[in-house]
Amino acid sequence: MILEHVGLTITDLERSIKFYTEVLRFNLLRKTTTNAYLHLDDQLLELTQCRARAEVGVPEGPEDCDERLYCAVGITHVGFRVDDMDEAVRRIEGLGGQLITPPYEFEPQIEYVIEPSDEKLRRAARPVGRTHWKIAMFADPDGIILELLER
Repeated sequence: MILEHVGLTITDLERSIKFYTEVLRFNLLRKTTTNAYLHLDDQLLELTQCRARAEVGVPEGPEDCDERLYCAVGITHVGFRVDDMDEAVRRIEGLGGQLITPPYEFEPQIEYVIEPSDEKLRRAARPVGRTHWKIAMFADPDGIILELLER
């Protein structure tokens, strides 16, 4: 079994396609009147047009973001790895992304970890070559929290 895709329900399909392709550099794989599949290499993201809007809103700051991350049940955020946090934040803000939590250094207190050989898993298991990861949070046009990780 593999993780096939992450699905996000959004309020404006065209606006979200534009955001995810221009800001996060996804490519459009297919589109219907109700949804679209985007891909970044072999990673899939499904955007589904909302039928009846229930207001969630953009988190107003780090505390509001933390409240949603640690208190909301369901998909709370989508994480994206970047090679250069400062460059990624500049690009995202330049294209209209809303920064919620500026970049900060996170030093994990790891209680259990494996030593994988796969590069993606290895970089997610523990910081490589340093004691911390850089993390920043921003919101898409519907207020969905997107996490940037420099691992």
